[in-house]
Amino acid sequence: MQDPRLRLLSTAVLSLAAFASTTGAVAALIWWLVFTPRTKALPRPGVLLSLIAMIAVTALVSWWGGGPGVSYLVRMVAVLFLAAWAYAETEEGEMLAVAVWALGDRIGFEIGLIAEMGLTGLAVIRQDIDQIQVALALKGIRIGARSIVPIAALLIVAQIRRADEMARLLVVRGYTLGGRICPLFRTDSRDILASLSAVILGLLSCLPVRDVFILLQ
Repeated sequence: MQDPRLRLLSTAVLSLAAFASTTGAVAALIWWLVFTPRTKALPRPGVLLSLIAMIAVTALVSWWGGGPGVSYLVRMVAVLFLAAWAYAETEEGEMLAVAVWALGDRIGFEIGLIAEMGLTGLAVIRQDIDQIQVALALKGIRIGARSIVPIAALLIVAQIRRADEMARLLVVRGYTLGGRICPLFRTDSRDILASLSAVILGLLSCLPVRDVFILLQ
């Protein structure tokens, strides 16, 4: 999707539908298969399998305790795929533009700036992880269960330091509240079709199956 407003709308509607029910999750997965490019919709295989494994373990524990394990697995996988697609499609500056368009130059700019800094932080964390993997590989050290905790602590400390440096930089440059930009968006017919389909599927998935068949008739 070229228009970030419609992309966020589709992601939010389908994520809520997927989180609410198994029917909504199935509808979200169908939409994801139809409207998203496979090359950008999924993270790297290692990351994807790790996340799915974590969800599967949680679902297994829930099922073992008598909870809706299978339903949880389907719903969380659907949310994961939607989030991965939305993150991969997002370009620099889009969150700031959407927030300013929706909420104005003061509150919108603040929220958009926070979102942009958060996305930048995720990208930096991914680069840090790649560098750590290379460094450990050069030393002949394999990443295992014992190394996950110190690596996570290192990443957290590094992000806190970067956030502090960014805050000091904004203060030095005289930033107080809000800002002004002129958001520009590109929208094509495929964006409108995809977002409209997402809204319809999200609404239909909130209804009981019997009511859906009555509406279709």
